[in-house]
Amino acid sequence: AIAYAGDGAWAMSMVEIMTAVRHNIPVTAVVFHNRQWGAEKKNQVDFYNRRFVAGELESPSFAGIAQSMGAEGIVVDQLDQVGPALKKAIDMQMNEGKTCVVEIMCTRELGDPFRRDALSKPVRFLEKYKDYV
Repeated sequence: AIAYAGDGAWAMSMVEIMTAVRHNIPVTAVVFHNRQWGAEKKNQVDFYNRRFVAGELESPSFAGIAQSMGAEGIVVDQLDQVGPALKKAIDMQMNEGKTCVVEIMCTRELGDPFRRDALSKPVRFLEKYKDYV
């Protein structure tokens, strides 16, 4: 299995690496570390006139945290390192039974959030919820 996550989302779920190590479940996680809540910052651009609140993250190394949990950790800070790092992580997963976190250091350039409806009013399909908007 390979998981892909941004650093904000990963910070909420990274403890699963400890579970994978503890139960000998080899997985690979790729964490895009751009030091921000990208989706939230993009919403602040689109809906709040670039008034940024609580969008910056200063997290420690996720590869280092993985190592402290007994997994392998690889930090990638150059584009030409991505392919070799992924190959190494998959090899460790498939052939050595190891769990690995590949931490890819990224720029803070904002892309589109995966949920374009995050701040839209909800559509209520059940009559009993029509008043909850």
